[in-house]
Amino acid sequence: MADESQLINKAKKLLKLSGFHITQEELSTLKLNDFGLDNLPTEGFAFIDLLRTELVRVTLMVLQPHQALPQHKHPPYEGEPTGKEESVRTLYGEFRVYDEGENNAKFAKIPSGKEPYYTSLNEHVLKVGDQYSVAPNTAHWFQAGPDGAVVIAFQNRVVEDHNIFYDPASDGCPIPTENTGQY
Repeated sequence: MADESQLINKAKKLLKLSGFHITQEELSTLKLNDFGLDNLPTEGFAFIDLLRTELVRVTLMVLQPHQALPQHKHPPYEGEPTGKEESVRTLYGEFRVYDEGENNAKFAKIPSGKEPYYTSLNEHVLKVGDQYSVAPNTAHWFQAGPDGAVVIAFQNRVVEDHNIFYDPASDGCPIPTENTGQY
């Protein structure tokens, strides 16, 4: 199993390949998240929050080849009518979005033994420059193609502890919820 420093270095290489300029200060904030599943090379991602306020989050997400960000949804909370909307735009590689709808998956590589937790199989294959928005409160998951992927994600809510992950072993998205503004 690759150790965290190897995965950080691989993520930095993919970021460089994306051509998206980030500062050294931003690069120093690169973090890994395995969603409590202890299988980071297969399930997880690296990320940099470029902007995080109470209302908006802009994040660079880096996934290694065929790495999956586990299925989850963003439900409404605190009396809001919808949940978080998430739009992703591919900067490098091929990024696959799986959400509710027709099972048209051709490229999905569900982690072994995790089939019950990856049920959304409406596949959207995003090449560089392609963009897709996941509707609020919709079950979805992401996966990189064979060369890995770098995407920029735009989200209208930043509180991650309301997300619902389908794998009961997951501890969700334990990313601090404080509003940090721009790094």
